[in-house]
Amino acid sequence: ILEILRVVYTEADDHHRGIVGGSQQLPLRLWEREPEKIVHWSQGTSLSSLHGGAPRPAVTRLHRAAGDRVVVTDASGDIRSYQAVVFTAQSWMLLSKIDCDDSLFPIDHWTAIERTHYMESSKLFVPVDRPFWLDKDEITGRDTMSMTLTDRMTRGTYLLDDGPDRPAVICLSYTWCDDSLKWLPLSANERMEVMLKSLSEIYPNVDIRKHIIGSPVTVSWENEPYFMGAFKANLPGHYRYQRRLFTHFMQDRLPADKRGIFLAGDDISWTAGWAEGAIQTALNAVWGVMHRFGGATDPKNPGPGDLYDEIAPVELPED
Repeated sequence: ILEILRVVYTEADDHHRGIVGGSQQLPLRLWEREPEKIVHWSQGTSLSSLHGGAPRPAVTRLHRAAGDRVVVTDASGDIRSYQAVVFTAQSWMLLSKIDCDDSLFPIDHWTAIERTHYMESSKLFVPVDRPFWLDKDEITGRDTMSMTLTDRMTRGTYLLDDGPDRPAVICLSYTWCDDSLKWLPLSANERMEVMLKSLSEIYPNVDIRKHIIGSPVTVSWENEPYFMGAFKANLPGHYRYQRRLFTHFMQDRLPADKRGIFLAGDDISWTAGWAEGAIQTALNAVWGVMHRFGGATDPKNPGPGDLYDEIAPVELPED
């Protein structure tokens, strides 16, 4: 209930806008952006140019070395050490896909990572010739179809259009948890057939199939090796774990040999699954790195660490 309350209270589910070309445009444009106000590099420098036009390979190992440095090994075999590292991937990867030293984090932070709960989720999209759901029903005078929530297998069906008479998309089904696991063994086409059957029972006079113009595309996030779930969703009693991970960037309070690696990402935030949470924790991590290197914010624009004692999440008794 608290997780849903946060979504409602912050209006995370309101006032959405579509991005032409998809949300992938955001990381691509950040990758290619050439800032006008630049200090440490020459004009025309971008993240892409700093990395030779391609990101480095996946990280396969993280361990500590003398001098409180964090050593990063990647899939190509390259080994590099840093005084500060920001980790933004799904936190369970620290338990499975990446070989990690126990010394990277205090034991209570490892416990928080291990007990983080990720929610299963499946979606299936199919392209259609036009937004036919806006056709008026001759009997009711209403739209032929609408966004549909049901107790049938589809659970949630969403309709996405780009204007009249233009190709459109239907998310035939969006499910979570046990409902997602029911889809896991089925192929995309098998899933689509079950979904069309469910929807035909809700809309017996609507022939969705005749509007389909391409193959279905599906994803079950729990089956994706670099996601292992759609998003974090705290269970009752998990507040303590979430607070440990969210406040980890305040590393003056950690033993000296447990500093230098910073956690960020929507699953570290209080609003998992939303870009706002990822950005918030990224700003926290950047402040932590700056502080580690002896930097400071402008007094007129304090950072999250400067105001920590005023705005930190409430610390509850853990016994």
